[in-house]
Amino acid sequence: MSAKRADGRRLTVPVTVEFEDVDAYGIAHHTKLVAYLERARVRLLAELGLDLARTDPHLVLYHLDVRFKRTAALRDPLEVTAGVSSVDAVRLVLGYQIRRAGLLIARATTALAFVDGATKAVVPIPEEVRRALEARLEG
Repeated sequence: MSAKRADGRRLTVPVTVEFEDVDAYGIAHHTKLVAYLERARVRLLAELGLDLARTDPHLVLYHLDVRFKRTAALRDPLEVTAGVSSVDAVRLVLGYQIRRAGLLIARATTALAFVDGATKAVVPIPEEVRRALEARLEG
């Protein structure tokens, strides 16, 4: 399955809970749900033209907040939706939802910053990147 744009601002990535994702109780482990968020984040940023493997300054995660609402089980088809919640001079905040058949499984936010590859200091978001992110802000 491939990613699709849910609207002009958000991106939805389909994910299936696999055997390797579940714990002894048959429930998707919370770390796997975080990995699903990462998958959606990377695809959303790639749509904006950010090559995360070659970007300098580097984009780094500095905050993650996840609210788990329901469980997901083996072979459940999930949809992970990601969108740009806010952007300022140095910080990007993304919002996420994980759903199964329309039911909310988890809601999350991540905060990201750009860091200079050589000095490891936080730097302003490059102007062209900031403009692209602002164009995708959720209303």
